Amino acid sequence: MSKRTGLAGLVDYARREPFEVLLIVLVGHVLVWTLMPALLNANLQLDLAEDLALGREWQLVYWKHPPLPWWIAAGLYQLTGDVRMIYVLGPLASAVAMWAVWRLGKDIVGGFPALLAVLALEGLHFFNFSVIKFAHDQCQLPFWALTMLFFHRALTREETRARLMSWALAGIFLALSFWSKYAAFALAATLGLFLLVDRDARHAWKTPGPYVMALAFALVIAPNAWALVASDFLPFRYVDARAKTAAQWWQFAWYPLQWTFGQLGFLLPTLALLALLYPLRPAAAAQRPLTLGNVDPNVISPGAFDRRFLAWMALGPFAVTTLVAILLGRLPVAMWGYPLWSVLPLAVIAWRGVGFEDVRLIRFALGIVAVLVIMPLAYVLTEEVEPMLRDRPKATQFPGRRLADIVTRDFFEKTGQPLAYVTGTEFAANNVAVYGPTRPHVIVHGDPGLSPWIDMADVKKRGVLIVWEPQGEGLVPEWMKTFPGATVRGRMTLPRQARGKVAPVVLQYAIVPPEGAPLIILPPGTVPPPR
Repeated sequence: MSKRTGLAGLVDYARREPFEVLLIVLVGHVLVWTLMPALLNANLQLDLAEDLALGREWQLVYWKHPPLPWWIAAGLYQLTGDVRMIYVLGPLASAVAMWAVWRLGKDIVGGFPALLAVLALEGLHFFNFSVIKFAHDQCQLPFWALTMLFFHRALTREETRARLMSWALAGIFLALSFWSKYAAFALAATLGLFLLVDRDARHAWKTPGPYVMALAFALVIAPNAWALVASDFLPFRYVDARAKTAAQWWQFAWYPLQWTFGQLGFLLPTLALLALLYPLRPAAAAQRPLTLGNVDPNVISPGAFDRRFLAWMALGPFAVTTLVAILLGRLPVAMWGYPLWSVLPLAVIAWRGVGFEDVRLIRFALGIVAVLVIMPLAYVLTEEVEPMLRDRPKATQFPGRRLADIVTRDFFEKTGQPLAYVTGTEFAANNVAVYGPTRPHVIVHGDPGLSPWIDMADVKKRGVLIVWEPQGEGLVPEWMKTFPGATVRGRMTLPRQARGKVAPVVLQYAIVPPEGAPLIILPPGTVPPPR
């Protein structure tokens, strides 16, 4: 039999060496989705600026989320000193998640079908366009996938020591999921329900396993749980404010549908890729061809327990989130679906079958190649070409570095002191904190109650800069009450960092000098000392 070339040859190579293909895809995934924003984006995304502005405070809990993603980002910046290095975190997190899904799939359906499931994830919005904005959603991805991987191993491994280790690792990774975002309650609830409901999984309660998992989880989550209680559950107030509340009777029915349709919209490219693998009507089992003759070491026929497990993991967290939203009369935020769908393609393959017709595999390969080209190209067009066609302000166009240089210098020239504190509208203040030469501390939303790292006595001693965009105009009087004594106010119009006719950014700022210090005017060009 002659060696095939082109897409057919690529399919044959993937059948023989699924791990090698996976490695190539994941390395490419990380490189492409890291280098594109690093090279094209003139300014950090909103979430990335927040990572660096607040992560440096090293809190056990923050006003809207647990701390792990911000710690990781701040730690990487401290190691490298380059804000662009943060772009590697999102693609790397998604690559680890994809590897964990493949490893889970290899145990259940074999390496080749598991590779197909992972490749289908390349079509999911959460693994391409939005993966560059490393924050709490993106940080969840690897920990959810690793939790499911080791939870499955804990239930299926025969050797006692390996099972106990898997139970412990499942507990650790579940706790790290909570350290990433409290939406992990949907995964925890799904795991607990599966242990209670599934006839085979219930036997685990007679072993030390679930209790080892619970202990490992408790030990890892304890510091964050303590801080959460000490903060009077401050992040839950943020969640409460974000999820829209049903005010009319019809909204109780419409909100779950709106949430579901939104998630289906994200899933459409992935579902379209999976559809290329199967005919509309399943063939009889005896007629389904295997991929390499009658025996393929990279293909396994999944058992009933494995199929049930994947169905629970694929749909359970979504069902839990939706049910809670219905009971509370809330509209879940679309991005709350971020970690929910990592194993859905694997579940589809396990349930639909692992025998693939050759022609369909070639079509699938063509679809994957198209996705791997189209998605990055669409990102380039969005960042580089769209500003020439229409004016749609983006965080990546924001003149963050120029803003930071101007207000930092003006603060020093007016007060003789380096800028130590900044507040105001969220994105503007975070940009000053990230790009400013003195790296000032952020007072979130001008509210010291949301910023426990702030000592108001020190703020009075060293002064503060208040900076805001037009949408923050209504908050200025409250800020002036919180930080009295503003003696200098400025207004600036800065061009956005984009080609085309895009509107400039209009900003205002106020300088609150150190308490008791006279306002001094230094000669222009005086260099503020670094902190």
